Amino acid sequence: MSRRGPGIRLRLTLSYMAVLLIILLLLSIGIWYLMRDRVGMMVRAGLDAGYSTVETVIINSGGDIFDLRHLGDDELILVLMNGEPEYQTLGWDRAGLPVDRTGLGSGEYAGWTSADGRSYSIRKGTIPEYRYTLFYAKETTEAAAVPGELAAILVIAGIAAFALSLLGGYFLAGRALSPVREITEKARDISADNLSARLPVPHERDEIGSLASVFNDTLARLEQSFEKLRRFTADASHELRTPLTSIRSVGEVALRGPESADSYRESIQSMLEETGRLTRLTDDLLMLARGDAGSAGLRPVPVDLSGMVNGVIDEMKVLAEEKGQKISTGLRDGIMITADRSTLTLAISNVLHNAIMYTPEGGEITVETGISADGAYIEIVDSGPGIPEAERSKVFERFFRLDDARTRESGGSGLGLAIAKWAVEAAGGEIRFIDPGDRGSRCRITLRRAAS
Repeated sequence: MSRRGPGIRLRLTLSYMAVLLIILLLLSIGIWYLMRDRVGMMVRAGLDAGYSTVETVIINSGGDIFDLRHLGDDELILVLMNGEPEYQTLGWDRAGLPVDRTGLGSGEYAGWTSADGRSYSIRKGTIPEYRYTLFYAKETTEAAAVPGELAAILVIAGIAAFALSLLGGYFLAGRALSPVREITEKARDISADNLSARLPVPHERDEIGSLASVFNDTLARLEQSFEKLRRFTADASHELRTPLTSIRSVGEVALRGPESADSYRESIQSMLEETGRLTRLTDDLLMLARGDAGSAGLRPVPVDLSGMVNGVIDEMKVLAEEKGQKISTGLRDGIMITADRSTLTLAISNVLHNAIMYTPEGGEITVETGISADGAYIEIVDSGPGIPEAERSKVFERFFRLDDARTRESGGSGLGLAIAKWAVEAAGGEIRFIDPGDRGSRCRITLRRAAS
């Protein structure tokens, strides 16, 4: 049994924290380097300005370094001549700055730290015409402490921001996932007994709302499927019970007492007729079940449409002649389609048988084939009672019958048109009843033509 991992809320919070930590770290490093460079530039600018002032005084005085006294003793100035100290201020002495080259570095800029921890920045330059080496220094203890203080501030602020964002992220993740919890609780209550219930859709335009809408659409389809399954099961049970009840009744009557051979023969014949009806019903149900499962084993081949239709008409002529009906044809030659021959033949037979069954005696049935913009088509028009417009799509449902015109005695099991619909759609076509005009009903089958 696998252990349950952390919830989405915790994972989202940790993900937010990881991203925030990286952002804070990069931002803090950038701010620290930027401030350090900025402070360094300000220190160097002040150092350059002071050095330039001292250099200007020496040059303007003609090399008289004693004019530097006018700058004050607090300035940090050292002048060497030929490597030996020539002049230094009291401020230089008080700071304890070195008076020889070895302690002042070799570059143009240098840094020096006193024994008591004070920091100084030094600028060095030469005045060749007077053989002077000039050193100018400024104390930078406070400026040197700025990067460290800033680092401490950034660390403290980062920890505080991290803690606050942890709490805020956990809270916001909970708020964001609250619709999910509500949907989950509602989904737990939905079962096969209450598929009419729907999940709440908090916001239709966001991702969770879209997911809930998709689930609701799925539930609606499941509800329709379950309803069809219940109706189909009830109808199938009723249809199967009828011939079984008839067979049992005939058998019980025959066993009640001695009968003549003719009576037994009549009983057996009746039982065989009901058995045949039961067998046809079972075969039809099995065919639909295989079609639903996609295991019908269809083999599409090029088929001459008009030739197929003509063969079906030849087989059905006997039924039409028994009712004194006339079958008129208008078949166009050379129409090739791709379909499974046996299932499509069964579809056409069922539709034509349906037309013969509900066309009154002496009526007329017209069968036509042709080509339209949608593809090859078959039209079967009868002069029967017709089908109301609201019922034209329902007649293809399994076990569906029109109450006023099609009864169980004349209408068979109610699976013929359902099988026809499956067979036509399996061939990539469409079957529907369209406006018959002044006739009874008009069934149109549209099929794809075979590639040349």
